[in-house]
Amino acid sequence: MIDGRHKLSVTAPAGYRFWGEADVVLAVGTRMQPQQQNWGMDDQLKIIRIDIDSEELDRQKKPEIGIVGDAVATLKALADKLGKHTAKHNGRADAVAEIKASSLKKIRETLAPQIAYLEAIRAALPEDGILVDELTQMGYAARLAYPTYRSRTFLSPGYQGTLGWGYATSLGAKVAKPDTPVVSISGDGGFLFTAMEMATAAQNGIGVVAVVFSDGAYGNVKRIQQQMFNNRTIASDLHNPDFVKLGESFGIASERVKSPAELGAAISRGIAKGGPMLIDCPVGPLPDPWPLVQVPRIRPRKS
Repeated sequence: MIDGRHKLSVTAPAGYRFWGEADVVLAVGTRMQPQQQNWGMDDQLKIIRIDIDSEELDRQKKPEIGIVGDAVATLKALADKLGKHTAKHNGRADAVAEIKASSLKKIRETLAPQIAYLEAIRAALPEDGILVDELTQMGYAARLAYPTYRSRTFLSPGYQGTLGWGYATSLGAKVAKPDTPVVSISGDGGFLFTAMEMATAAQNGIGVVAVVFSDGAYGNVKRIQQQMFNNRTIASDLHNPDFVKLGESFGIASERVKSPAELGAAISRGIAKGGPMLIDCPVGPLPDPWPLVQVPRIRPRKS
């Protein structure tokens, strides 16, 4: 894991642009599922893969070179061999900075409401604090723009479409790391899959700060229905409880916020108190993140 503040750290939108420039890609400990299935492949791109599991190397496409080994040991051996060839730096840091900045600018312009809330969360969490995301509008944006500073501090369902996993998973993370602040972010639909686990949190004093971004719908599904079916929707609206009263009924400290600033302050209070907390954050329809995620399946070539 690379610290999100490192000059060579990029997220997927910037990575997609570099994918188009690459002649050779060194992939270490990754399935490369988005790249190989969604970013486009062609005969001019050579892949070298390092993975500790031999079955992963050619699961989707046979690489030019496949190396089975531990990432740390293999990269150290490779670095030792390459050392004499890398005495001169090639100035790529400047190109990375330019593409990183332009990609982040596009994300901020496209997903401004989500970014404002994510920045409030990032400011409230310490560097080692853990964020658990969900299949929700805020979670999709977090995968593109939430900066992480330490390993294992951003937990995501990854390639699994497990709506509802977030809150329950965050309780497990907090039990495993009791002295580390843990925040979960869910939509109202996803949270209701495992909302009953507030009983577990209350009974065992599991101090997760759970944030529910409530829009009264399965927001992603509803927007897709509106876009693709002439604004006709079905089974995407929700009949929600009052989340503050619901949390309080379990004996959990609960409050409602109406802005990123209020959210950041509430998270800080929850972390300071140490016990379980529920924050309801009502939002309206949010900007569509999918144009930044579902890119054309043709490798973008360098102009």
